[in-house]
Amino acid sequence: MVQNITDSEQKLLKALLKNSRSSLAILGESVGKSRNWVARTIRKLVRNRVLLAYVTVFNPAQVYAERNTMLLIKTNPRELDVSQGLLEMAELESLNGITGEHSLLGLFRFRGSGTFEQFLDEVDQVVAKSKADKYQLVQVLTTYKTHGFTLKTPSLKPQLVSTKDWELMRTIYRQAPTEDNPFPLPQNEIGKRMKPCLSQPAVSKSMRRLEARGAIVGYSVDINFSNLGYPIKFFLQIKPKPGTIAQTARTVCTMEEVWDLYRTSEDYSLFATVRTDSVDGYNRFLRRLYANEDILDTQSQISLEEWFVPVL
Repeated sequence: MVQNITDSEQKLLKALLKNSRSSLAILGESVGKSRNWVARTIRKLVRNRVLLAYVTVFNPAQVYAERNTMLLIKTNPRELDVSQGLLEMAELESLNGITGEHSLLGLFRFRGSGTFEQFLDEVDQVVAKSKADKYQLVQVLTTYKTHGFTLKTPSLKPQLVSTKDWELMRTIYRQAPTEDNPFPLPQNEIGKRMKPCLSQPAVSKSMRRLEARGAIVGYSVDINFSNLGYPIKFFLQIKPKPGTIAQTARTVCTMEEVWDLYRTSEDYSLFATVRTDSVDGYNRFLRRLYANEDILDTQSQISLEEWFVPVL
């Protein structure tokens, strides 16, 4: 739902997208307001369902071993149980209704082969309830940009996080704020929610270590982007010249409109999420994109509906 928000509130949302664990004082400095104004405004944004969740952004290569899969499925608007079934799956990262050959696009992430096999069984059950007789899985090979954060050059042999570190990261992965508790979880509360519990100093040390090694890329928020003036979302597939995929990806990552960028197993090997203010804005973006002579062709699909993935 789009809300009427002020320019200062939009600036605060943009600051939270870049670092939602910044102190109230630092957030206030970034928007030219007092820390009390920031606290009141965050409560208001939570109450009005503008700020939906606090998100910890991970490097997928260190957390999921690049076990990331896009699911494309054909359904129709009357089959609400299909999208609802997907939203109930714990591995779901995002879900959109799209134009084109398929009607739903979901991104799923897994930590092990057993989880992936269970996912396939669950997808079969969801598809069986619909009139769709097929679906397509697209393997994500590399993540270059996620949730607006550009990742460092992928390591050939990334070091996966331990089970202990994953327990911490799972605890802070996504948090649904409430009007009574509108701010990110403090470190002492994070420690209490872990199994086994950790002290606040231990949580602080672990988070700094995971940040330093690049497993935790940053801290952000889930919002309705229409409130920032970016109501249009496209999925863009890019076909670079042979031998230029990584170089092209680094260039595309610098474009502000690009929110996510993946390398996939498809012929159009780069897959981007692009957010703009209008269709004309997207056309201007494409013209700038094609200034890169390494790009041979593109395919675009517009997102008709973007579901908020519930915090489980």
